[in-house]
Amino acid sequence: MDKCSRILILTASFGEGHLLAAFALMEHFKQMGVEHVEVIDLMKEAHPFINMISSALYKGSFKAANYGFNYYGWSYYLTQRVTSKNGILAGLNRLGASYLQKLIAEKRPDVILNTFPYGAAPIVGSHQGIPTYTIITDYLMHARWLHPCTDKYYVATNDLKQDIMKVGVQGDHIAVTGIPIRKAFESKKQITTTHASHKMILLFAGSHSVFQETEDMIRKLQGIKGCKVHVVCGRNAKLQHYLEGQFRNDTKVTIYGFVEKINELMAQASGIITKAGGLTMAETMALQIPVFIFRPFPGQEKDNANYLANKGVAVIANDINELTNQIEYLMNNGSYAKQIKEQMAILHQSKAADAIVRDVLSRAYRQSSVVPLESGLA
Repeated sequence: MDKCSRILILTASFGEGHLLAAFALMEHFKQMGVEHVEVIDLMKEAHPFINMISSALYKGSFKAANYGFNYYGWSYYLTQRVTSKNGILAGLNRLGASYLQKLIAEKRPDVILNTFPYGAAPIVGSHQGIPTYTIITDYLMHARWLHPCTDKYYVATNDLKQDIMKVGVQGDHIAVTGIPIRKAFESKKQITTTHASHKMILLFAGSHSVFQETEDMIRKLQGIKGCKVHVVCGRNAKLQHYLEGQFRNDTKVTIYGFVEKINELMAQASGIITKAGGLTMAETMALQIPVFIFRPFPGQEKDNANYLANKGVAVIANDINELTNQIEYLMNNGSYAKQIKEQMAILHQSKAADAIVRDVLSRAYRQSSVVPLESGLA
């Protein structure tokens, strides 16, 4: 490129989706020849103690919800439709502001991107004349993402754009690009299931899974004729060890820890059982694998799940028997799977990271012919 861009991407480690979206964007900036791109977990760097407490509360909310104390869901829905002038949001928007000012002085970014709803970024950016863009990594709106100083929003669907416009954001400040995912998920060279007699269900167990419930789910899935079950435990080593002990001699069950090339494993599945994180849903739709959302957690996951179920690209199950029946129906009805994949193809916005990066750079270098503006992004 003929100009030296400095890109600062702010994210958070509350779930991996925000981080993965940030790294997907960094990957595409690098591909476009931008050398100075940095991803910063603002809360972790600015307020390590608050971040530690917040992270513990977030993780603990999953266990608390099992006992009927769903404080995360309550707080989420309580603030979903408030404005940036609300006292709670105003306080949250101040978090990280001082640190971000120091960070800007050190890094001298030309552009700031958010993959986590940091209100401090558009406030500080506007004061210092730095364009600030927000990438919303969910399918439904929450006020936490919105701030009057944000220069532009990149969103998953036209439905979300219309919802944001209803609260006063101008349409030309919102681009429907999809959620940015890693380049590997956009590749056409994916491994596909070729043996109908060996259908595989991929279960993402995750860090918040209940051991006994996960074991019960696997045993029920084993009862589906011709079905093999592959389970990804991620970085939950205790769950991995437990399940390996329970299914050590079972050839129909395979247990994994963290999987580096997860896109290849996902592409082999006939169906995927997972939580409804926005980025996970975007990855699944890119691969066009039917997805089953088990007992969505109240908050953005439940919002995502309900939206995608209404669009016909996901199925929600609230207990193990219901889940097993849904998957068995999928296995025995090829037309049902085809219908889901067709709906995924309609809803999914491909090459989101590339579209966002090109638009950001073209706005930064409006007079340059090096980076063309993609049509339909204005």
